[in-house]
Amino acid sequence: MKLRILGIVVCLAALLCVAGPGWGQDAEKPAEQPAAMQTEAQTAEQPAAMQSEEQKAEQPAAMQSEAQPAAATEMTSAVKIEDAVVCQDVVDRAPVGASDTFAKETARVYCFSRVVGADPDSQITHNWYYKGALKASVKLNVRSSNFRTWSSKALLPEWSGEWMVEILSDDGKPLESIIFVVQ
Repeated sequence: MKLRILGIVVCLAALLCVAGPGWGQDAEKPAEQPAAMQTEAQTAEQPAAMQSEEQKAEQPAAMQSEAQPAAATEMTSAVKIEDAVVCQDVVDRAPVGASDTFAKETARVYCFSRVVGADPDSQITHNWYYKGALKASVKLNVRSSNFRTWSSKALLPEWSGEWMVEILSDDGKPLESIIFVVQ
């Protein structure tokens, strides 16, 4: 429940951004999954102060400090996510079929991000979480201060439920979170 509320707060904060043009790329890289990966329910039961560094690293960055609200973790630099959606495809560097709900028969979804204010040759990261467990972490190059990029995630039919994509800056600070459901 904390994850859902935190994700909503971060998403609402991001709605204040304005869109701009850029370029994009497609990438998917599975994350290494430690044997002790926690589920959302396990994370909610153990306070952040009592978790090991390994357990904290498996959680979305926005959840790692319970004392600090998500809006306060926003980047102090000028890097912003102007537009971020989960969609069915990206065509001509534009998202197609953006939604917050997808059928469980959907084979692949995309997270499209429009980044502004970043240094050329920097990176952002898309972390894909399923029910609180990290499923993939994708580093995406940002080649200009106004740049469109995306990653994709193949979905298995049994992976129905709540998903979240957390977008992190080059230095690991949360910029945006998008929650969607596969049903």
